[in-house]
Amino acid sequence: MRRGTLIVLACAVVAAGGLYLLKGRPQLAEQPYAEREAEIAQRDASDLNPSEMLARLQLAARQQPDSPEPQYFIGVLMRAQGRNEDALRAFQSALRRDDTHVPSLVALADVIMMRDGGIVTAPAAQLYARAWRLDESQHRAGLLSALPAYEAGDVDAAEDHWAEVKQDMAPNDPLFGMLEAFKSRIDEERAAEQTPAE
Repeated sequence: MRRGTLIVLACAVVAAGGLYLLKGRPQLAEQPYAEREAEIAQRDASDLNPSEMLARLQLAARQQPDSPEPQYFIGVLMRAQGRNEDALRAFQSALRRDDTHVPSLVALADVIMMRDGGIVTAPAAQLYARAWRLDESQHRAGLLSALPAYEAGDVDAAEDHWAEVKQDMAPNDPLFGMLEAFKSRIDEERAAEQTPAE
């Protein structure tokens, strides 16, 4: 095959791939997309597989372009599939539509914490804190938001914040166990750093 023919074929493949990316819907079985989408919209959500659920949420996102909910649920679906970067972008998209959407604030903070190795870093803590300030029933978010202060050695500030969050919590709330586990890990890491190497 001559070089010129190869170049023409390569250009055709690139053009076809570009059109598919713009117009195609790889998550759905082959069928005219509008018909398939309409059929999915009519079915009970519990009967949909993940690809069909994603298509339905994408339809909802187009129908409600200013609503954070479809983007939030797209993020939940992505996270359940282990697609954390896609989930992160979906939660960010939800917050661009409504920066007070508490479920998206908490979900985005959770994804950031997972990305950062299970450590509540400052970006996640800021999101948790905002979620708790908007909705003080978000006790988990309120507790987690003070962990960076505790880790930085500002124990009094962290304890003051936790006391504020705990005012609205039952004394035997299992979230206290979660908090103590985080604190213990931080304390152990701090002790290990202070122990001189032999």
